[in-house]
Amino acid sequence: MLFVSMSDFYTQAERQPRVARSEEKALALGMRAGSEAARKKLIQGYFPLVAAHLQRLSPELQSLELLYRCLSALEKAVDSFDFLQESETFAHRLSWWLRQTITGYLADR
Repeated sequence: MLFVSMSDFYTQAERQPRVARSEEKALALGMRAGSEAARKKLIQGYFPLVAAHLQRLSPELQSLELLYRCLSALEKAVDSFDFLQESETFAHRLSWWLRQTITGYLADR
């Protein structure tokens, strides 16, 4: 998905319905079966969490470069997470990925 501004992303994140934990497993099974639509729905369902992490930063630190790094981290997290295990929630793991991404971005600046 292409965003031309941070406000464009925030608007999209607000409109996006969140993925329920029970729905995660069904989408993950679809992903394992090769469904790109299930993967896309899972990724877009976590846009609000990405937006929440970005909005905690001061406005001068928010940038499209950071947004795309966070979206890349979201995709990596979706692709590597085992949704069928019960020990950890995906939101918790994604938050860890986002914190690492944001910290790395700020260190690079």
